[in-house]
Amino acid sequence: MLAVVKTPHIDLCIRGKVPHKLLACLRTEFGKDLHLEAEEEKVDFFKTTLYRKTKQSITPGAYVRIYRQNLGLTQSALGKKLKVSKAFICDLEHNRRGISKKLAQTMSWLFQVDVARFIGV
Repeated sequence: MLAVVKTPHIDLCIRGKVPHKLLACLRTEFGKDLHLEAEEEKVDFFKTTLYRKTKQSITPGAYVRIYRQNLGLTQSALGKKLKVSKAFICDLEHNRRGISKKLAQTMSWLFQVDVARFIGV
């Protein structure tokens, strides 16, 4: 009679520098079945070219849309909060209408973000 037993896959993740004694113990225990992977280099996304290009392409109207959607508001609901029409909000989001300083301050307070998001600074 032949019995075949498969050992379960063990996934062990150790971050940082692995002590030599631990590495030797793992090599002794698992031998050729031990596979080591080097940790990938981490990059600060906010310092990448992709972030800078993306940030430059976002308009004040796009910020209005993003923050409105994050709060789960429709254009009509945001218009009611700001005491303007749905069409006005639509025009803001599509950059067909500028954002006044007063409106930018109100939206800054409503969305809890820096006013510069809406005045293109």
